[in-house]
Formats: sequence, C-alpha cells, structure tokens
Amino acid sequence: MKNFSLSRREMLGSSAALGLSTLFTPSILPAATGTNKRLPGIQLYTVRASMAMDVPGTLRAIAGIGYREVEFAGYGDHSAQQIRRLLDNLDLKSPSSHMDARQLRDNSRPLLDTAAEVGHDYVTIAWLSPEDRQTIDDYKRWANSFNQIGELCRKNDLRLAYHNHDFEFMSLGGQVPFDVLLDETDPALVDFELDFFWVRKAGQDITQVLGKAPDRFTMAHIKDMDAQGDMADVGSGVIDFGKILDSKVASGLRHLFVEHDQPSDPFKSVAISHLALASLLD
Repeated sequence: MKNFSLSRREMLGSSAALGLSTLFTPSILPAATGTNKRLPGIQLYTVRASMAMDVPGTLRAIAGIGYREVEFAGYGDHSAQQIRRLLDNLDLKSPSSHMDARQLRDNSRPLLDTAAEVGHDYVTIAWLSPEDRQTIDDYKRWANSFNQIGELCRKNDLRLAYHNHDFEFMSLGGQVPFDVLLDETDPALVDFELDFFWVRKAGQDITQVLGKAPDRFTMAHIKDMDAQGDMADVGSGVIDFGKILDSKVASGLRHLFVEHDQPSDPFKSVAISHLALASLLD
C-alpha cells in the first residue's frame, strides 16, 4: 500500500465490480462469536477505487462478502463520525488505519483524534518514503520518532504499529533496517503489522521473522505470492498460511487483513481471499 492515485481503467473496473457486489447483503452473515476469535479482515486499499467513489456502498459490499474487520487507508470524503456510523450500522469493526509517517511525526493530534473517534485500536504507519530511509541513522531517527508517537498514542488509549514492505529487510550499511526498528523501538509503545507477502518477497522466512519477537506482531497482512513472485489472491499462491498461523510464534496476531495491491477484479479478489482466510479461522 503506497498511494491512492487511480487510473480511469481502475475506476471503471471497480465501478462494475461494485455493482456485482450488491448481490451480497450483510443479512446473510452469521453473528460473530467469541471475543478472542480472530475474524476475517481486509485492508481496504485493495478496493481503493470503489472507496474513492462510494464509501458506504463499498463497506456494505465488504460486509456482505463476510468480512468482519476492516483496516482503512483513507476515509474518502467522510468524517470520522460518518465512518463510525457506517461501521456500527454494518456491524463492522476497524481495529486499525494506515496513516502517513511524516504527518504522525509532525502533526499527530488530528490523526489521533480521528482514530479515536472512528474507534480504531491501532494507528499504523503505512510505509517510509525513499527519501526518509537512505541510511541506518535515518531508521534510528524514525525509531525514536515512533517511540514518541507511541507515547502519544498510549495517552489516547491507542497503540502505534509499523507495517513493513520488502526494503526494511535489505541490508543497509551492514545492518538490517527492520532489525533496527525492532531493537530500537520500545515494546511498550510500538507494535508491528507483518506483511507476509513483502517478507517473502525479500527472501525472508515469515515464521523466523515472527519468532524474533512474537508478542510484538499483533497484526498481519495476509497476502499471497504466485510462482512468479507476484501478488495473488489468498489461497491461490505458494504461501502456507495455515502452517504459519498455527505456529506458536503467530499466537500474538490478533488481527488478520487480506490485501492485494493490484487485483484485476478487486471484488472477485476479496471474495476469493475471504473464503480462503475464513476457512483457516474456522
């Protein structure tokens, strides 16, 4: 997840998919049971074109497909109050929202107020821009900033989390940036959202990364990879999600969000991925 620029093709394709998605209605869904059960979640960046055009309709379709948790990557033109009302009406929870690192560092108050009003538990840093991560010292400075932001989050009954891509696992100056972030952020203040696809893309073992600090990985992006190394719908690729999620090191993962950055048919993709993830959580 990087930005929200939409091509005309994306918008037209998503509009058609949104029309089809009205075949799903929230009334067909069983009620969620158990307070500790992990529920099928989605990062809404996957359906960003539809979110840009119709937030209520998109959320209604997502709920109809069967998702119970959503992670935002922007709220369209809707206020925090409007988003909270939509979520409540659809019996959806939104544990997390992706937010911009610089904005959180430089002017966190409006973002934290919005997060609290929507009802998020986590404020999650989406990524670091290339110009902000040129050296290991840059990562150390960000780790310090994350601790400061994390303290502000704690004072507002929120948690800060960091979402990775592949670049954090590429050696820089003889060190691995992800390890620097893990080592230099305070466990009491900063959690991590592990993106399975990007860990695999970086040539790392997902279970081994989780094993570095199991208690700090509280969320995950469930993203699959095909044989060519590209993103795929969950369950259609090479990542063994069942084995990973059943492992002891994954026990701290409370929220699981499927995501596909560039699906050819967003709503078909999220429906397929929901079936795959839901079957793992039964």
